[in-house]
Amino acid sequence: MKENMYNDDGDNMREFQERMQMLLKDDYENFAEALKKDDVKALYLNLRKENAKNILNQQFITKHPYVSAGYYYDEKHYHPGRSPYFLAGLYYIQEPSAMLVAEKLPIEENDYVLDMCAAPGGKSCMVANKLGKQGLLIANDINLSRAKVLSENIERFAIEQAIVTSTDPKRFEKILPGFFDKIILDAPCSGEGMFRSKDLAKETWSLEKVKECALIQKRLIDTAYKLLKPGGLLMYSTCTYSIEENEDNVRYALEHYPMELMPLDHQGGMSEGVDMPEAIRCYPHRYQGEGQFMALLKKCDDEDKHKYKLIKPKISHEALNIVTKFYQDNLNVNVPDHLYENNGHIYKIMPQFPDLGKIQILRRGLYLGEVRKNYFIPSYSLALSLKKEDFKHYYDFPNDSEEIKKWIHGEALPACNGKGFGGILVDGYPLSFYKESNAIKNLFPKGLRR
Repeated sequence: MKENMYNDDGDNMREFQERMQMLLKDDYENFAEALKKDDVKALYLNLRKENAKNILNQQFITKHPYVSAGYYYDEKHYHPGRSPYFLAGLYYIQEPSAMLVAEKLPIEENDYVLDMCAAPGGKSCMVANKLGKQGLLIANDINLSRAKVLSENIERFAIEQAIVTSTDPKRFEKILPGFFDKIILDAPCSGEGMFRSKDLAKETWSLEKVKECALIQKRLIDTAYKLLKPGGLLMYSTCTYSIEENEDNVRYALEHYPMELMPLDHQGGMSEGVDMPEAIRCYPHRYQGEGQFMALLKKCDDEDKHKYKLIKPKISHEALNIVTKFYQDNLNVNVPDHLYENNGHIYKIMPQFPDLGKIQILRRGLYLGEVRKNYFIPSYSLALSLKKEDFKHYYDFPNDSEEIKKWIHGEALPACNGKGFGGILVDGYPLSFYKESNAIKNLFPKGLRR
């Protein structure tokens, strides 16, 4: 049990308390009691990994009733974030209310999707679960340090259809107007819904912050409208309770633009918006998760179509030969058709990728590795994009084996008379590449070792 969040009442917290009492009325005491309890934990599976559910400890998981690949887990007895399976990209750990945002956005396989404020990446990775080869995801965050975390999570899920950027979303307006079928705007907010799980959210809250966030959110809605195709859908969400940041901003969109509010399906524990039955509110005393708001808006105008410049494959003849030889020597799959080289770093790109001009790009498709002089160093994300049968050479160890523990720690393993590159697998799932000569050299990323 947590201590009462009001034990250190200051003016700000008393103001928040009064606002919530006005909002919830007779139900307020149940809300306040819920904030004393521990927050709940959840994860969802990477659907690109076959039979991933089987690696979960069935004793300590419960199926999320409304998220197709989601599960609650008992953190007191089970720690999936510490498991090698997490590092192999088999699942993403995400707050269970936040999962609903991407789950309730009706993604089709060939959609072009923008996640405007995407870090740390939970919604982006879930969107990618639903996209096919013809789809596209641009995952953006204006904060570079947060965008780097976003890129790492996209990497761990080995998503091929994603471009990760770090820019003010407004810069997309000139490049990609009317481009996206779906947009997620999980807007920066005052964070009231996270008071139970994040002390910093409580410590930094103020009514002034609510008002500042509401203004920023309106500007982001302006941009989202311009980037949507006619008929496109905007999922607007926050992790806060304030009407100013939620329903008032939805009404702003409806008043300023030809948009229609689409009804969302309300399932057990989900509340209606305030005077807005189409929207969803999640409260911790009614729903098994933290605070969340979401509303789905449809763009109704019929604007002129735009033309977009696509990025073209670009790789030197020498680099292509080196990559091709690596594939032929070490893998049972063909070299991708569309390769893009950037200072020796090789990416697999998709034909539908737009040219983003001078916007800062952290990841463009699937990062394959780096060409150095006359040899190729394969990447972590390439390993995670493969299956066991795609490697010509591999070592497969149980998840609780000493070999896997040493590997994640960064140690080399004794050689077994093999040569060249291969895959280190954990119970059949790729974890990283190795290079073998006198020893099995560790290619697991240094930043992930522990």
